[in-house]
Amino acid sequence: MRPYLSVLTIGLLAGIQAASAQGILSLQNSMDFKDKAPVTYSVNAGLGYDDLNYKASGLNDIKSFFMQGGVGATFNNNDKITPWNLGLDFGILQYLNHTPGIADTDYSGRVVFNISDQISPRLKVTDNFYTTYETEPNFGLGATTSGRNGQYFYGYNNFAVSYAWSDRFSTTTSYTIDGIQYQEKAIGNLEDRLSHLLSQQFSWALSPTLKLVAEYRFGAVNYKNSSADYMTHYALVGVDEAWSARTTGSARVGAEFYESGRGNQTAPYFEASVNHSVSKTTTASLYSSVGYDPSELDNFQSRYSYRVGASASHRLTDRLTLNADINYAYSTFTSTGGAPDVFEHDLSASAGIGYRFYDNISVNANYSYSIVTSDDVTREYDRSRVSLGLNATF
Repeated sequence: MRPYLSVLTIGLLAGIQAASAQGILSLQNSMDFKDKAPVTYSVNAGLGYDDLNYKASGLNDIKSFFMQGGVGATFNNNDKITPWNLGLDFGILQYLNHTPGIADTDYSGRVVFNISDQISPRLKVTDNFYTTYETEPNFGLGATTSGRNGQYFYGYNNFAVSYAWSDRFSTTTSYTIDGIQYQEKAIGNLEDRLSHLLSQQFSWALSPTLKLVAEYRFGAVNYKNSSADYMTHYALVGVDEAWSARTTGSARVGAEFYESGRGNQTAPYFEASVNHSVSKTTTASLYSSVGYDPSELDNFQSRYSYRVGASASHRLTDRLTLNADINYAYSTFTSTGGAPDVFEHDLSASAGIGYRFYDNISVNANYSYSIVTSDDVTREYDRSRVSLGLNATF
């Protein structure tokens, strides 16, 4: 986790209907409309220690104390027909011990905007927008590199139109665009890219809470400076289920057809998410995905990854809260030209505790650990971070 980034919580999507036809990426980038407060402002400050150790020699380890701070705001409109929300945050982290080759200051900024419009009883339009400027790798999504490679911009937008042709049969058409650009040219020459995803979904309601789904997707990934461009076709079936007002889930399974100038492949595809509110004090989320990833292809033909993650929060008392999350990925990098394939394990986990002194002031402590093991020793490292912070909302 990156505690200095967030005064804005962005988690797994809680509603099945919003998850339709958007894919696992949007499940983690979206916000729902549960927050009833029209406007909330946040301020945070803290300090901590970062210990990053590379296995290969010649790379710059980090062993430094740091200070961090951030501000944020959320705006909510809970209109029954056209609800929307907007989230903004900005953060800065300053390393106190200079590390050669690594910037002493990290900046972060994030904007999230979601809107839904029930144009008629049958027609609904939604849009989910997310953009961030940050430094750290995102182990859950796999959009960024697994290692720490400087500041980057990442942007995402999903637009979807749903129409109910009858009480049971409905369709959803969506278009998703996302892209990433690194500040470091050496990394950007390999990773800068723009991706497009078109989806057509057909669903049949077996009951008010259970839908059967058939879906086709077409994706195109275009690199700015690399020759790793590729296209994918998906043939999927799945279900959307609301077991109760507290528990929802969505799953898709099928085949992914991968086509690039470096070779064509076909492999199974899977994605799923489950969100569960155990009680008013406990929530938990789980996601999993299996498919081709666009990041860190370099001279590889493809990257096929298995990803799983979970997060949970529990309020012990009115003042004391515990939280934890874990993300794991196993990737196979298929080489070209007869070179051996590369296999990699990525694991990140964090745990935190928060205590609210007053209605709007709290203190929190967080510990996170991440490790990457790979057949390529230059990619291997382990990292521990500990932080203590103060937060205020108003």
